[in-house]
Amino acid sequence: MSVSHLASRHSLAIATYIIVLCVSGCGSSNEVPIAAVSGRVTHGDQPVAEGIVCFMSAKGFGASAPLQADGSYQLQSQHGAGIPLGAYKVIVQPPEMEIVESDRSAPRKSDSSNIPRKYQDFATSGLEMVIGEGRQTFDIQLTP
Repeated sequence: MSVSHLASRHSLAIATYIIVLCVSGCGSSNEVPIAAVSGRVTHGDQPVAEGIVCFMSAKGFGASAPLQADGSYQLQSQHGAGIPLGAYKVIVQPPEMEIVESDRSAPRKSDSSNIPRKYQDFATSGLEMVIGEGRQTFDIQLTP
């Protein structure tokens, strides 16, 4: 065997090894680490029984969850039961009103909500959470 033939086989072996490492490692790098997030929203001493909790990251990822009768929520996203790790701004929005057939306008937010307006906008809510590993609890106490 010539030296160039050995060098060629050696290069092929190294290239194959690198490809195998990349392929085996690439599967896990596409998975986004997520954490389960749940909590309860209250206004005064009362649970906020209707509405939606929305989380938005600086990277543009968002997730939301409907409020249950006891004010509890559990976030879901395209990644499953949880959201990707990172910093999030949070808002709480009232439920949308249903459209009456004679009213062809878009759904409107309910005016009878006990959710103060400042909590309905990411710029004014003041609610922020950093999602770390593991199960996270984020209880939200709304004030007037």
